[in-house]
Amino acid sequence: MQLNMRDVYDNAGNIKEEVAPWLSGHKQLFSLLPSLQLINQHLSSNADVSIHEEAQSGIYFSFLASGPIKTAKDINSVQITYQPKNINGQFMMAKGDEHSLLQTRISPVQLAAILGETEDQIIQHFTAMGEKLGNEHGIIQLPITERTMSSMDLILAHKGHSISLAGHLYSVIFTLIEQLQMLSHLSQCEDCQSKLFHAQNLIETPEHDALNIKRLAQQVGLNTEALEIGFNLIVGQPIEHYCTRSRIKSAAAQLRQDPSAKPHIVAQSGFSEDQFEAAFIQHFGVSSHQYGQIH
Repeated sequence: MQLNMRDVYDNAGNIKEEVAPWLSGHKQLFSLLPSLQLINQHLSSNADVSIHEEAQSGIYFSFLASGPIKTAKDINSVQITYQPKNINGQFMMAKGDEHSLLQTRISPVQLAAILGETEDQIIQHFTAMGEKLGNEHGIIQLPITERTMSSMDLILAHKGHSISLAGHLYSVIFTLIEQLQMLSHLSQCEDCQSKLFHAQNLIETPEHDALNIKRLAQQVGLNTEALEIGFNLIVGQPIEHYCTRSRIKSAAAQLRQDPSAKPHIVAQSGFSEDQFEAAFIQHFGVSSHQYGQIH
């Protein structure tokens, strides 16, 4: 099935009746200024579909999730990209896929006016950042940090005037621009990278306590935001995900040795029993009880 994104939602942001057999979801669009927009979009596919989409030129700050974005905790990652011209493209959704996006787009000229720069300076900056830190498409990945989450919760909970919403958006944009500068520094600072590898080694030690980002940052000599951003750069995944995976892998090794010691292993892991089982299923695809029987 081939669809055009323009035909998916009605004016109220609901899925149009004619495409409801294939898709479900919602879309909220806030045009705060001529050059500043915010979209909160969720799509769930009931069949294999190909969707044609058009994207305007501009600087995009995108927050991605696997399910509807209601709070900042639902966000998995952040993407930043500069799109110099309007483009058209296709993306595929298999049956059962979910696509969630909270995205703000701002023009270089608008951002330049706010920051006291020229449009050319803004374009050059984001082009250089995309070439240096982005993938082959110029998309830069950032983890969702505690600081970003606090700002995003203000946006998601906003119910007042659009001017105050624009203020919250600018705050998030400024935060992400600062994080880009931090990411650039971390990508070339050998001393910082050594501290990040030290943090990774500490997490891997069996006796390491449950993750406390602030304490771990102090141990290795970084601030918490540098640790979160740098760890994602060096290891390729958010520090919380890595820590959970590391502890579950350690617990699995102990279960293989002594399945009867499960209560002690759960207590030692720092998780509640429900958290332990959820993490176990997410990582291994089976419960810890089933895992013990298999191994």
